[in-house]
Amino acid sequence: MTQPDTGGPASAGPPAGGPVLDGEAQPAGRAAAGELLLVAGLGALGVFLLVDTASIRVPGSVNTIGPRFFPYLVGGLLVVTAVALAVQVLRGRAAPPEEGEDVDIGAGTDWRTVAVIVAGFGVHALLIPLVGWPIAVTVMFTVVALALGSGHPVRTALIGLVVSITVWLVFVLVLGISLPGGPLEWVVFG
Repeated sequence: MTQPDTGGPASAGPPAGGPVLDGEAQPAGRAAAGELLLVAGLGALGVFLLVDTASIRVPGSVNTIGPRFFPYLVGGLLVVTAVALAVQVLRGRAAPPEEGEDVDIGAGTDWRTVAVIVAGFGVHALLIPLVGWPIAVTVMFTVVALALGSGHPVRTALIGLVVSITVWLVFVLVLGISLPGGPLEWVVFG
């Protein structure tokens, strides 16, 4: 008759294979290498944002936050997050492996949806100079939401319009960043 493991000194600590997560040993080298690669990419993106943000021209008349604030904020947060994740990974606190809970591995890519989304972004870029940023974003939002399964085109378009006008007004009035408003610019600013 075998004795149950009582958690004595022989069973203390993670097994030789790597850290224990969810009761199972994880492979030490492969998981940590992948996570460190992710951390390096995240840190590199943050450093790139911090360095490249310095090249953004700031008009002399800006008395608000200005166009450099958010890129510096996001870049700094990315670097801080990368450092914190690196410390956790190097301490052996790896994330649990992806279980793919509701992913059908055998399903192919829905290329029609991908094409519609790419076309929506392309149309958005073409429409900005013609109809302004809010209307172009409304069109893009509606096209992408419908491609992803929204069954209510009118409601989706109205939500897109409200969100795009709100974001446009925040950029123009609060941040002082000029985005083309098209016909809405004349309606709002006279």
